[in-house]
Amino acid sequence: MLPRVVAIACGLAAAAPSTGCATARASVPPPPPTLAAPDVPPRIVAEYLPDPPLPAEPVSTEAVAASPRLDRPVRRDPRRPDAPAEPLQTPPAAPAPAPSLAMQNTGANAKADQSVRSLLAQANRDLGRVVYQTLDADGRVQYDTARRFMQQADEALKARNVVFAGKLADKAATMAAVLVR
Repeated sequence: MLPRVVAIACGLAAAAPSTGCATARASVPPPPPTLAAPDVPPRIVAEYLPDPPLPAEPVSTEAVAASPRLDRPVRRDPRRPDAPAEPLQTPPAAPAPAPSLAMQNTGANAKADQSVRSLLAQANRDLGRVVYQTLDADGRVQYDTARRFMQQADEALKARNVVFAGKLADKAATMAAVLVR
């Protein structure tokens, strides 16, 4: 009997995998839903009707007389010869001349002008000590830029723009001091 039990057990063991494969199936997850753009909401377009015309009301002379009157000069048509000529009026006195935009050299302004000129002189001295031929490419660019700043500052002083001239002169003096080192 033992061989029979072993044979049945072996038969069952052999049959189990074959029946398991027959019922097992590979499952594939369903595809995800497509991501489509939502439908466009309907557009609501308001229809604007033109305003109804105002009813014509008769204008009474009392309403015209009661309304405030704006003082407007009467326009005369130059083509109409029957229009009486208006008396010529003398032109009003010439307005006072507008003050010039150039600033006057007051004490503080003269002091600022003097300090800008001293900065320009210092930058000129420093650039005079630099040998242009010994400078590398960056040094030559800085030298030329400092010279341009000095020219622009001088032009700004001539135009009486002391604040702008001071900024330019300060930049030129700083660049010249760096080049001397």
